[in-house]
Amino acid sequence: MDSGYKIPLLDSLKWSFQWAVAVVLRHQKTVAAYAAAGVVVGLLVSAGAGGLLALIYWLASIPLALLTHAEVLRGPSALDAQTLGQGPGRVIGYLIDTILIGLVAGLSALVPFLAIVLLTGPASQGGIMPLVLAFMLIVIVVVVASRPALRLPSRVLGDPISWSQAWQLGKGNTVGLVLGPFLVCTPVMIIELIVQAILPDTLINVVTMVLLPAQVVLTCAFLSVAYGQLRRANPEL
Repeated sequence: MDSGYKIPLLDSLKWSFQWAVAVVLRHQKTVAAYAAAGVVVGLLVSAGAGGLLALIYWLASIPLALLTHAEVLRGPSALDAQTLGQGPGRVIGYLIDTILIGLVAGLSALVPFLAIVLLTGPASQGGIMPLVLAFMLIVIVVVVASRPALRLPSRVLGDPISWSQAWQLGKGNTVGLVLGPFLVCTPVMIIELIVQAILPDTLINVVTMVLLPAQVVLTCAFLSVAYGQLRRANPEL
């Protein structure tokens, strides 16, 4: 195993943006449909009637995630059986993997959170301490989730790598795998901050929902780019 291989972060970000643009251009109707659905869901959420729809909309982004992985790892693809698999198994597997990654990452932050609260007591409730604690917990969650997330792109190939393989595959690249998804989605996050500052509250949810597909495509493009590089560097995995 070539554990010394380091993902070139800047090049990977560039390739990720290029792939994201390619996905949008090749699948304009699909992306437009997601955006239109995002407008509807955002309006309903703003009206207090779209909580369940927001969850369904998030679940509906899984085919878009698989399509992005397929474009990067296999070339021009479509929302067909080659991408989504026969039946719902591949989509459900992707969903279960995502939930498991989130649960493990969340639980990994629970122990240090409880320890800090117990040790600091009331002192942790005021001042800058809550911000420091929140930042630390976010870092823990992201770091723990970064390497297992490499299993997600492999699902589109029909033969997902094991959790241990995903962990080994990311060895020595934790920093890149943590920073990459954050940096590649920075433009979207900047847009959301601007929107929150200038638009009325009723439209903020609309913009957030419309931008969700962009975040999915950008994040999955980076994961696929990283996965492809690491698999080539470690063919035995």
